[in-house]
Amino acid sequence: MRRTGSFLAACALLAGVLAPLEARTRKADKLMAEGRKAEVRKDWDKALEYYESALAEDPSDAGYLLAVRRVRFQAGQAHVDRGRKLRAEGNLQEALIEFQKAVSLDPSSSIARQEVQQTLEMIQREKQRPEPSKPEERGLTPAERARQQTYSKLERIEPPPELRPLSRQPINLRMANQPARVLFETVCKLAGINVIFDPDFRQDPTASRNHSVELVNATLEQALDYLAVLTRAFWKPLSANTIFVTSDNQTKRRDYEDYVVKIFYLQNVTQPQELQELATNLRAITDIRRVFTSTAQNAIIVRGTTDQVALAEKIIHDLDRPKSEVVIDVLVMEANRARTRDLAAAIASAGTAGLNVPIYFTPRNPVLLGGTTPTTPSTESTGTSSTTTQPTGAPGGYYPYSYGYPYGYGGYGQYGYSQYAGTGTSSTLNQLISMARIARISTNDFSLTLPGALLEALMTDRSTRVLQSPQIRVADGMKASLRIGDQVPIATGSFQPGIGVVGVSPLVNTQFQYKDVGVNVDITPRVHGQDEVTLHVELEISTVRDRIDIGGIAQPVIGQRKAILDLRLREGEVNLIGGLMQDQDTKSVTGVPGLSKVPLLRRIFSSESVERNQSELLIALVPHIVRTPGITDVNLKPVAAGTDTVVRVSYAPPPEAAPQVPKPAALPPKPETPAPSQAPPAPAEKPAGEAKPAAAPQATRIITRPEKITTQAGAVFTVQLEVENVQALFSAPFRVKFDPRLLRLNEVRAGSLLSGDGKQIVFTHNILNDVGEAIVNLNRVPGAGGVNGSGPLAVLVFQALGAGQTAVSFPGLTLRNYQLETIAVEPPELEVSIK
Repeated sequence: MRRTGSFLAACALLAGVLAPLEARTRKADKLMAEGRKAEVRKDWDKALEYYESALAEDPSDAGYLLAVRRVRFQAGQAHVDRGRKLRAEGNLQEALIEFQKAVSLDPSSSIARQEVQQTLEMIQREKQRPEPSKPEERGLTPAERARQQTYSKLERIEPPPELRPLSRQPINLRMANQPARVLFETVCKLAGINVIFDPDFRQDPTASRNHSVELVNATLEQALDYLAVLTRAFWKPLSANTIFVTSDNQTKRRDYEDYVVKIFYLQNVTQPQELQELATNLRAITDIRRVFTSTAQNAIIVRGTTDQVALAEKIIHDLDRPKSEVVIDVLVMEANRARTRDLAAAIASAGTAGLNVPIYFTPRNPVLLGGTTPTTPSTESTGTSSTTTQPTGAPGGYYPYSYGYPYGYGGYGQYGYSQYAGTGTSSTLNQLISMARIARISTNDFSLTLPGALLEALMTDRSTRVLQSPQIRVADGMKASLRIGDQVPIATGSFQPGIGVVGVSPLVNTQFQYKDVGVNVDITPRVHGQDEVTLHVELEISTVRDRIDIGGIAQPVIGQRKAILDLRLREGEVNLIGGLMQDQDTKSVTGVPGLSKVPLLRRIFSSESVERNQSELLIALVPHIVRTPGITDVNLKPVAAGTDTVVRVSYAPPPEAAPQVPKPAALPPKPETPAPSQAPPAPAEKPAGEAKPAAAPQATRIITRPEKITTQAGAVFTVQLEVENVQALFSAPFRVKFDPRLLRLNEVRAGSLLSGDGKQIVFTHNILNDVGEAIVNLNRVPGAGGVNGSGPLAVLVFQALGAGQTAVSFPGLTLRNYQLETIAVEPPELEVSIK
């Protein structure tokens, strides 16, 4: 009873201690469950609160501790992400609060402390600004601000200057005996651009000489190039409206010619060799010395003059074309047939025609060692060996056919050296006889097996048909390989360590290589134009025909049929590769030598086997061009590239947009025609004082004042060329034709019509009295618009040289408005009578 009472008291005490612990664990588990739910909702703060409460309930639970540490990191990182988002929006104070929460939740987070420090610096920077910055700029970190400033600077890097004249009107100019400076200044004034000359340009002998030039419908760049060739000058744009002119020599070009750096990202060059080849071509063709390749970005970096880089861009654009692609249908058709015939009616031994009778030595009273009894020899055995067993613990003895036991005690056997310990192992022994019985050996000690008969008549006919049709798609110049079949291992060598080392296996190690067996196709296409392709084909059909034993390893015997050829086909053309035929006949005779050749007896003492194998292989190749480089007329067009010493690329003028023609106004509806029976109403009288409708505008015309001149020889007279009723007049180039034997043109002055509104005009003239001609150009400056009205266009001063009747004409007189549209007029003609 005492023992029972003590046991019950102990149980009650243990239950009182465990009950609070069990209840406490159930509460912690409930908190963990709530924490997991909060974690699923991505509410990391709430999950951390639950996990910390669970850990407070049971601090010894490692699972609670791991959950707290994991969620503490997630909660801190969530506040860091939220703070970065707020900072990017420009809310620095809210972002600082989030970063501080992250530090309070996870004090070990170094990234949170860095973000707090960085945000404080940004807030201090904003306080020092006189004006608040934009929200997107306020949230930039110092590193982001530096990157933005760098990118902004890169955006502001200017490309090579390109001329943008105020007027793209074609230039028509004829000047005689003028220095280079005057020629360049005149052309630049016509286009509305500025010109700056090198201070040494005046001392250049070529520039100081006078030149004559005639330009007809030339663009600004063409006119400047003509003058540069004529005066041996070199010009380059400094800005959109200014050019610089200096002497054309190596020194001046080295001092003043601009260089450009440009990166070309290639789209269709895939091999490093192709990239290097393209770079080599650029160096050789464009004379660019600094050409570099970037294999990682598949790009080429060049630095050269503006024209050299432009020529390099043209070359890269023409060479970086997508490669042609070809789809090749490969049809492999193989037919095999094997016929076998075996005939035999003969004496046979062991199932083979012929005599094969072995004689066995089977002594009647053999000597047995170790007290064992011999086993009865089998009649099918090929030797005279039997099996004996050495009892456990028996001493060693002579055991022929025993090899290589590396322990114990032994002696010499019949065919080798034998060592063993008496452990009850079995050995194969010959039948032994004592020396005293050798003289008593008789035919009773030998045995043999009698031959039997073989009757065989067997025929086999086997047909095989193989059809394979793989399809390959390959790019131009690339090699495509197709392998259909198996990989067969082939032993290539073996080695065995000569010295035993710890950790090295003493076994023989054999190396193997794997050979592809089946249909192996290697094709390299080369596309010519749109519809022809050259194929380099290596086709191999191989099979494992047999296996032979070499050094204990079964090596495969691989039969193959291989064709290597180059052929040129049209797109979709079928090419057949035939003639791979094989016909093999085999006849074998097995029997008794001599008797198998006797005409009658050979049927009894021999057997005959006939085998015939026939195989034929047919291969068809069908190419289909599915992609071409897409070479256009722009790629085929030749490019003017300057001289041998200077690379020069010229551009055609950009096409100008056609002026918009206003739509015609809708015509008013026609009035209804009154009926014939009704008289038309009388027109109403106009009230007094009503204004008359405006008269239609008069046509534009050009006249000379006076229209006819009568003068004396040697006298000087003035002719005024006037324009009447013109609208939006902008330019008026013309020529003056006269008889140089009777007249001489002394002077040409611009009239007041084009400059009547105070705008500047461009006026050039070239008088050629030797041929009786003068070229006059009158233009308003670009952007000045046109003038309206009537007035003098030009004033011409002539001198009469001799008596006679002549005329002064104005061929090529063309009036244009500010839209460079021609105003239709009839050139006048002045009659001159000289007495």
